[in-house]
Amino acid sequence: MDTQKEILAYLHKQENKWVTSNELADFCECTTRTIRNNIYKINEATPGLIKSAKQGYQINPSIHLDVPTESDAAERKSKLLLALIKNSTKGVDLFDLADILFISEVTLKKDIQQLKNELKEADVQIIIDKNQVKLIGKERAKRKYMISLLYEEGGYRESIKNHIQEMIEFVSIDKLQSIVKEVLANESITTNQYSMMNIVLHYAISIVRIQQGNTLIETQKSLIQKHSKEYEISKKIAEILSEEYQIHFSEAETKQLGLLYVGLQNEQSANANQAELDQFVDKKIIEALKIVLTNVEETYLIDLQNEQLFIKLAIHIQSLYYRSRYKAYTRNLSLLDIKTSYPVTFDIAVYISSLLQEKLAIDFNEDEISFIALHIGSFLESENRDYIRLEIGILVDDYHDLKTNMLKKLRALFENEATIKVIENEASEEDFDIILTTNRDVALEKAGSIFIHPLLTTKDIKKITSRIQTKKKIIENNLLGQQIDHYIVRDLYANQIDPSELTPAKIREQMVSKMEKQAFVTSNFKEKVEKREQMAPTSFPSGIAIPHSIKNDALRSGVSIMTLQEPIYWNDVKVKIIALVAISKKDANEFNDFFEKFVEIVSEPINAKRLSMAESFEEFIQKLKMMIEESE
Repeated sequence: MDTQKEILAYLHKQENKWVTSNELADFCECTTRTIRNNIYKINEATPGLIKSAKQGYQINPSIHLDVPTESDAAERKSKLLLALIKNSTKGVDLFDLADILFISEVTLKKDIQQLKNELKEADVQIIIDKNQVKLIGKERAKRKYMISLLYEEGGYRESIKNHIQEMIEFVSIDKLQSIVKEVLANESITTNQYSMMNIVLHYAISIVRIQQGNTLIETQKSLIQKHSKEYEISKKIAEILSEEYQIHFSEAETKQLGLLYVGLQNEQSANANQAELDQFVDKKIIEALKIVLTNVEETYLIDLQNEQLFIKLAIHIQSLYYRSRYKAYTRNLSLLDIKTSYPVTFDIAVYISSLLQEKLAIDFNEDEISFIALHIGSFLESENRDYIRLEIGILVDDYHDLKTNMLKKLRALFENEATIKVIENEASEEDFDIILTTNRDVALEKAGSIFIHPLLTTKDIKKITSRIQTKKKIIENNLLGQQIDHYIVRDLYANQIDPSELTPAKIREQMVSKMEKQAFVTSNFKEKVEKREQMAPTSFPSGIAIPHSIKNDALRSGVSIMTLQEPIYWNDVKVKIIALVAISKKDANEFNDFFEKFVEIVSEPINAKRLSMAESFEEFIQKLKMMIEESE
């Protein structure tokens, strides 16, 4: 972010209070004079957007303006990407592109350099030759890179469908989807939205490349053989598209696209019960999954022994087993959302994946792990794991069966949130979180009481619902505050470390060593941390990395914090704060709740930056607790 964007983002985060120039200068790492100059420029562009007073600065709530984010750069990157895909052979003119994007040549060259830095495929390069921007490399490598870039764009901007439609122009993406669905339906094959988007994206890239005269060349080693079910599906779809859009799919194209159908489920297997599961799933997969889910219960103290979950996982893993043989993995647009919103669920999926890879001798990527996380998360969500349950007492004047009817209705409405009991007399010393009473005097005298009518009204129910939510939030925040004090350890805190001689591996080694010396972990903890890192990187785009073991087997639970003077790259993500987490089995349930809230907070770039700038352990803890209050 530039300084103006950081100022606006910070003021929006603190919109209910005045922020001093010193506070803004600290956050933006500049002088107060720079802050004043930038606020002047902001107000010059949008008069009155930032109010100023003796107390400091504040966003004017009456002026609606979306906070500038990285979306401008992302939009430019999208257009640059599409231009490269459409013109990868002859290239696209640098100056024409700068005009289209309304940016300078210098800014455009920076965007191109960023794309080049993100390039992971050694056989592909982005070059500028005589002011022509080109993709250079083998055709298969180019397509792989194009797909990875489109997925990255779609992943955090939810616009991949628009990108694809713009790219393939006259070919309707909806028509393309319907053609694929119809052919699959005729084969009694079911597919989900993620698999379908994956299939459509590959066809879109193929269509564009074929139109440009770039076809795949048949290789000696073909992964998909003629007359296989996958080949026949691919050939049928190619024939329909050829007739519809006058596009010729070569034999190599047809075989390559056939990989997309490896491991897709038919309707019969998708609706199987456990007794007939071995008709569709290899016995070794069934046996491996049984052992793995037992290990999950022992490690995470979460019971996943459920027939429907087992069936869905077994069929999914069978499909994954087929796909892994061809390395034809399905991409997941929601990967980052799953990692940040459901970190414990994702961790359980990582653990399951690590065991399955060992037992079945297969290998798969982070996207495939996230699909396992979706299965686990869906099951846990249905189990309703709300750990805060209130005690509600009702004190009502009994008239005929008024008390009985009210108790019955309240329990029907709020049985998932609270235990509801009748208070027999006003002098009762029993402690309740909330008291509901039909007596106005009692409601005024007793703390935490709510007056309700003898016959519950809609307004009464709304009041009770609101009070329950407020009370639960207070309890949750108090509990989180206690957990912060308990788990984030002063002796494991290292502040503003110079990272010039450090790598992520060295940082993990140093932090693990400190934990081991203070008897939080055993000597093999480092090995398990490295294994977890290899399975799926623990860095987040917000600027934090949260390395931890593949298992919950620490001697004591705790969090070691390290902040850096300058950011370092941690798996292509700039990181300035590291939180090494150790979890013991006995603390697993409580720590998991704390861990989810912690990740939710530090997933926001502003929060991660504010925490990374803390000058002391006390300041770090104070800021973290403030963020809990701000997240309400």
